Amino acid sequence: MKKLFNRLSFYISLSASLFVVVLFVSAYFDHSIRVLHVFEAIPFIVAPWLCQRNSKTGYMLAFACGTFWIWTAGFLTSFIRNGFERVIMLLKTGTVDRPDILLAIPGFIGTFGLVVFSLIGYRQLENKRWSDFLQLLVMIVSVFLFFVLIFWVFAPQYLGMFDRFLILQKSKI
Repeated sequence: MKKLFNRLSFYISLSASLFVVVLFVSAYFDHSIRVLHVFEAIPFIVAPWLCQRNSKTGYMLAFACGTFWIWTAGFLTSFIRNGFERVIMLLKTGTVDRPDILLAIPGFIGTFGLVVFSLIGYRQLENKRWSDFLQLLVMIVSVFLFFVLIFWVFAPQYLGMFDRFLILQKSKI
């Protein structure tokens, strides 16, 4: 069992590292999001560190962060779809017009890896309880609020994707 956890910790760390690299490469292309991406990387660095200690909180944080990014980039925006469109363009023409959008693919792979490997890691834990579900819900809400806060502070232009979920705009009377 210890060997399985070591392998899972490696895969979780690899997935998170891939995503953090994507964040920093993306910040290279767009200077206006550099500080945002530094703060965005924090939970993606903390989660693997906790997972290496077989922490429920680490697996939940990895799951929540990965799920959050996939949700925002795949369902609230068209970033992931646009990334796959750029892959098709690259395969057909040998060029790509927006390499920054192409970054969505390794970003998706990294966050999807976090979701899958954190679920496997949690499943292998022996001290699971029904109350863990409540802890997971708290983690999901906390991750959502953390990311909304850093968007609000460092990149408010992107808050529009959350309009359906937050009361951030003035009422239209």
